[in-house]
Amino acid sequence: MIYKKPYVIACAVLALDIKYAAEKLGLEIGVKFLEGGLHDRPDLLRKKLQGAIDELSASGRCDRIVVGYGVCGRGTVDIQARNIPLAIPKVHDCIALFLGGDAAYRDEFKKYPGTYYISAGWYEEKTEPLSQRKLSAYYGDEKLNYGELVDKYGEKAAKETFQFLSTWQKNYQRAAFIETGAKLSPKYEEYAREMAAEYKWKYEKITGHRILIEKLLTANETTDEILVVAPNHVIEFDALQSTLSANPIWAAGSGRADEPKIMILEDDDPVKESANLKIGLGIDAGGTYTDTVIYDLSKGKTICKSKALTTKWDFTLGIGEAMAGLDQEKLGQVEMVSLSTTLATNAIVEGEGQKVGMVIMPPYGRFEPEDIPYEPKAVISGQLEITGKEISPVDENEVRGIVRRMVAKDEVKAFAVSGYAGAINPAHELKIKRIIREETGLFVTCGHELSDILNFKTRAHTAMLNARIIPKLAKLLLDLEKVLEKLGIFAPIVVVKGDGSLMSAEMAKERPVETILSGPAASVAGARHLTGLKSALVVDMGGTTTDTAALSDGMVSVCATGSKIGGHKTHVKALEIRTAGLGGDSLIQWDKGRFYIGPRRVAPIAWLGAAYPGADRALKFLDMHLDRHTVTTKDMQILAVTGSADGLALTPQEDKTLTLLKSRPFSIDELIKRTGVLFEKSLKLERLEDNFVIQRCGLTLTDLLHVADRFDRWSKESAESYCRMFSRLTKMDIGEMIDYLLDMGVERLTLELLKRQLDEETDPEALHTCAVCRTLVENLLAGGSDQYAVRIDLKRPVVGIGAPIHFFLPRAAEVLGAKAVLPEDADVANAIGAITSNVVVKRHLRIIPNQEGGFLIEGLAGARHFQKFNEADAFAREELARMVRNLAWAAGTSTRVVELETEDQIPTTANGKQIFMGRIIHAKLTGQPDIVTGDTHYRLAAAAN
Repeated sequence: MIYKKPYVIACAVLALDIKYAAEKLGLEIGVKFLEGGLHDRPDLLRKKLQGAIDELSASGRCDRIVVGYGVCGRGTVDIQARNIPLAIPKVHDCIALFLGGDAAYRDEFKKYPGTYYISAGWYEEKTEPLSQRKLSAYYGDEKLNYGELVDKYGEKAAKETFQFLSTWQKNYQRAAFIETGAKLSPKYEEYAREMAAEYKWKYEKITGHRILIEKLLTANETTDEILVVAPNHVIEFDALQSTLSANPIWAAGSGRADEPKIMILEDDDPVKESANLKIGLGIDAGGTYTDTVIYDLSKGKTICKSKALTTKWDFTLGIGEAMAGLDQEKLGQVEMVSLSTTLATNAIVEGEGQKVGMVIMPPYGRFEPEDIPYEPKAVISGQLEITGKEISPVDENEVRGIVRRMVAKDEVKAFAVSGYAGAINPAHELKIKRIIREETGLFVTCGHELSDILNFKTRAHTAMLNARIIPKLAKLLLDLEKVLEKLGIFAPIVVVKGDGSLMSAEMAKERPVETILSGPAASVAGARHLTGLKSALVVDMGGTTTDTAALSDGMVSVCATGSKIGGHKTHVKALEIRTAGLGGDSLIQWDKGRFYIGPRRVAPIAWLGAAYPGADRALKFLDMHLDRHTVTTKDMQILAVTGSADGLALTPQEDKTLTLLKSRPFSIDELIKRTGVLFEKSLKLERLEDNFVIQRCGLTLTDLLHVADRFDRWSKESAESYCRMFSRLTKMDIGEMIDYLLDMGVERLTLELLKRQLDEETDPEALHTCAVCRTLVENLLAGGSDQYAVRIDLKRPVVGIGAPIHFFLPRAAEVLGAKAVLPEDADVANAIGAITSNVVVKRHLRIIPNQEGGFLIEGLAGARHFQKFNEADAFAREELARMVRNLAWAAGTSTRVVELETEDQIPTTANGKQIFMGRIIHAKLTGQPDIVTGDTHYRLAAAAN
């Protein structure tokens, strides 16, 4: 066997140090040194370096090539290993090689950012490192690049130009001589001293280290400092890690699996515990109303429906009242119950829930406490590389000690666990979850369970929010089960997620954060189901808000990077929905000569008059003291007791206020007078309202519709009495005032629809800030002027759902030139959307090249490495299908058919080579929620494995 020595191809400034290091190691090497200064011209460096590599690779004289360059202006990017591996340092340039690594270089940079370095090698080669060469200068406003000047006018002209234009020496504070020990001579250090004296810099001598050069010469595998590039791989720049990486060259016949882009995987072992469901119960617990519908799933037909006011202090009261209005015989035949709810959204917005301890594993050296402004949190050992490879293990004793202290000292009731690269390799997160459960018995949410997006800080925050609100949704579901049990209904319960798909109640109890925007998602699903339209705008006008979304090809776009709720950025994938504070119960106020609608929601005066016998006395007091409200009607709002103050330690003022309200409703004005305070703020109403002990009532669009005989549910008399007061204050005829305010409601809805359309192209809020936009919109809403008329024609219909929508949408759509579609049962479309939706499970895995020339699968516990791509591809598909089927089973569907879609990431370099960066395999399973028996806890456990 012929011994083949390694060959070094390097910058000539490294010649002395590389030879010296090889001698000290007793290593025989071959060398080829390229002239210094090539880092100034990356393209030329790349050309000469690749030529030298190609020549050596073809010669057969070596079995390993050592590259003595760093990033060097990215001149090493796109360099290809041929039939033998390359070793290259992961450094910026040669300064780090002389100092012993990038860490030492950064330390020196912190001390003196402007340092001119000299070494024996630089002196002998008469060149400078890239990091200290001034590569550009300005001539007037024009920026001149040194390399471009060389190419255009030659080296001499470029140097003369830069000598004239540059004041580069002013950018430096220090001249430093790096003593590497390679060649000792006083002239090197003297040169640096003279330079410092000439430019009035500080002089310093630094001891260099050859450790990194030695590691480079002996490297056989990739480390944090050295990249080993496998044969037929290409060097790339990893912007995320700001370092060099390698990827395989993807060529014909390289072993890529030959399969269609989309594959459908059947399964020979279907779940037997399924049923052909016929009758379902849909429930939408909205912000104002709770809708219920009994739906014939086999015929696609509504059997009966009912509505009731949502009782936020106890959701089950409103649910029970709504179900009491259904056909009780049909109710007993229900086989599946589906719930959509605003509870999770509201809990996050209002900061409710239990105390959570956060346990995190950040990337080493890249975390500051303020990065995640949450307490209590603990940073623990256990780090992964971005590829999921373990850097350091989890310390079990450390975890046990930390969680014990959090429970004892911080009184946490649940835990959130998230680690850097946990979505790629969840092994650490799963281990910590097991330890915490063993040690405390408390619930644990892992970041990877909710998100496969890489940002570990947002995953940590999402996991914390999930753990925090678990008791809220769990209580609602348990209370719902009790209500159903009393009615003799023992059907399984599923819950609508924020993306419009379903999951089982048991899964929802563990992942409540996934139900944010559940209600709006159900409304879009209901609109799509009721109309069958593939392309449309969908507007859901409820009592509190108006939600708008867009259907395109039968789909609603999902915010893939995660929804933002109440100022919290999450990784929850929910529909892209626009929400405005406009609803049937939006508060109408008169203030300083103008009317305002919303965004605050109050109960209608018509409801107050029908529900509270003493409401007429509150109205009479206001009528007698109407002159006090000529400037603003704020103190004309009326309060009524709705819930219980049990569990609240009332202040004396709260107790006084609540005692009065228990006798009958009172206006703010009368309460101020009766309690002797000066302002509403002194009544201390916030806690009583936040805990739904009292309900604020005022003038609403619902009241106007009562007076106009367009809606008849509660007390028209009370609504009319209140409206007349506003009529007297504003000096408008009551009919004229009602028409004006209803027109305002139509205009607000028109604007929301227009903004939703513009949302797909630009920021629609510019309609308010741009004077031209405001002028055009005013012309549009007014139907034109004597001079011109603005016209808009929406190309797709607008589907309206929600209780008050049929009063407003036809006119709003007409202004926009759109067709208004008001389907039958539009008033309970949310509940229909809930019961007609499907379980949808989506997951993906990614196959990437590893640094050893094989392939790594991201997204599975443990590091899964394969030498052959086809083996990695087959394994990933099998595991992904198994994972999705388990999750689907846990979510409540027996469907086993999985759709796999392949997405290859193979960019082409400037020289025409295709580089394999990775393959993403997306899996999707869609099925009816039809598992009606079986051990749900077992299913959830199986899904986790």
